[in-house]
Amino acid sequence: MSSHSLMPFLIEPVHLRRAARACMRRASAPGSDGQTWAGFRVGMSGRLEELAGQLHEGTWQPRPPRSSHVIAYTGKRIETVIPTVAERIVHRAMRRAIEPVLEAAVFAPWVSGFRPGRNRLTSLRQAAEHLDAGRTWVVDVDVRQASAGAETEQVIDWLAADIHDGTFLDRVRTALSVLPHPIAPGCGLSPMLINLRLSRADTALGQWPAVRFADNYCLFARTGAEAEEARQALTAALARVGLAPHEGKSRIRSSANAEDLFLIAG
Repeated sequence: MSSHSLMPFLIEPVHLRRAARACMRRASAPGSDGQTWAGFRVGMSGRLEELAGQLHEGTWQPRPPRSSHVIAYTGKRIETVIPTVAERIVHRAMRRAIEPVLEAAVFAPWVSGFRPGRNRLTSLRQAAEHLDAGRTWVVDVDVRQASAGAETEQVIDWLAADIHDGTFLDRVRTALSVLPHPIAPGCGLSPMLINLRLSRADTALGQWPAVRFADNYCLFARTGAEAEEARQALTAALARVGLAPHEGKSRIRSSANAEDLFLIAG
């Protein structure tokens, strides 16, 4: 639970500078204003001072992102957005403020992906422990469109359960307001928000041995009947948060090798 202000992450230039440096580690195209990282670095201290002032006063207004897309290795077209350089910095600063709260109070230890220090290898190790314990029936479920369908006020409500800084949440609301939807791929907050959304389904799975990597669940059972019961429980848990299994990418396995789990299917 967070009862202290998170606004220093947004209004103190030192935090914005750290966020900017983190963003600069990855190459990216300009947003709708045409601003490049090379251009932003010229006079960056002054730019960050101005940005901090706008965030403090509540006058900051993000620009609508540029629409784009990526082609997955399977050939699937995925619609994305490209925020401006300034918005990317704000998104990263917000994530740096929010993430420790969610790590401490919300995210389950069996969830990896989009989390510091937790990746596919973490999930594979956890899955192997369940398989080695004799839970060889696996409910392998990909979530269909995990980023779609949410509304901005829903996201703010999810955050408000653990973050009680109304001014900070208002800035998050402003950041999300210009997106086509609040968990749009390409937004710097979307990976964390996907985990936050799915965490509300995770809490309903307490009795089931489970591992989740990003939006791919594996529930482990000792019999086929138990696996079917687990599948129904997961389907119901996802429905509670407006989501459903991707039928084409979900199945019950009667036996599995840990290395075959959590593969990217596009």
